[in-house]
Amino acid sequence: MVGCTSESPGSTETETGTGTQTTTGTTTTVGDTTTTSTTTGTPEPTTTGEPVTTTGPTVGTTEPSETTTTTTTTTTTTTTTTTGGGMPMPVACGGKIYECGDAIDNDGDGAIDGGDKECTSPCDDSESSLQTNLPGQNLDCKNDCYWDLDSGVGNDKCEYDLQCDPQNPGELIGCAYKQECEPNVPPECLEVCADLVPNGCDCFGCCRVETPNGTIDIFLGSAPDCSLSNVEACGSCTFQESCNNVCEPEKCELCFGEDELPEGCEEAGCDADDTPCMVDKDGVSNCPEGFFCSTGCCQPIEPG
Repeated sequence: MVGCTSESPGSTETETGTGTQTTTGTTTTVGDTTTTSTTTGTPEPTTTGEPVTTTGPTVGTTEPSETTTTTTTTTTTTTTTTTGGGMPMPVACGGKIYECGDAIDNDGDGAIDGGDKECTSPCDDSESSLQTNLPGQNLDCKNDCYWDLDSGVGNDKCEYDLQCDPQNPGELIGCAYKQECEPNVPPECLEVCADLVPNGCDCFGCCRVETPNGTIDIFLGSAPDCSLSNVEACGSCTFQESCNNVCEPEKCELCFGEDELPEGCEEAGCDADDTPCMVDKDGVSNCPEGFFCSTGCCQPIEPG
């Protein structure tokens, strides 16, 4: 904290002619920091015999400075703004407040909003499940961009029928596999969805996660109790090559579901247009307003 600033005048001894001048400067106090400036020098002789007062070169002068240290903890998901006292505040998505942006620990696990691994963004209405529970989700078998603020294909043109996936990710929600087919990924889909997809996921909610038994692909919307602590409840899925964001730990990328950077990395590797970020268990991150922290990088809450 910066306190008041005060100056204490020193003493100055001056002689005429070729005499020696000694000047002791001022003492300046800023907060808990005290800076003393000392000035010495020899005056130039005068031809008129009049007294001369001369200030010599300054030695050891230090400008006061302030250093601010910020301590944060890396996690993988969303951002929550703070008040002046450091308390989290709600973050809206499309003008609405959902569980993952309401600044409340809805599932009682000690983590709030972006600090909760089950929150994919403020546009997620389930803090206990990887399902977003957005209105309209899973009402039919056609899946759109899993990471935007709605559950329809109207704005992004992304479309994939869960019944086309031989891994049968929709079995538990009434969308059992029928026949294999490809997702619809027009340019509009890539423009809206690609920048929102976390490292290690595809556009339709299929993510690769590390388990004690190896890497598996899980569909986040497969069941209400699908979570990173209960991946057994998540349906398997086919990772779509036409629209995804493959995680690259060798580039210091933080993968979906992870909260520790790869060994030797000091900050998350992000695309050129993205800024590395960190978020604590209360969902407070260093991303600017309108962005959330996803897999170590600031991402827009809504497509730009």
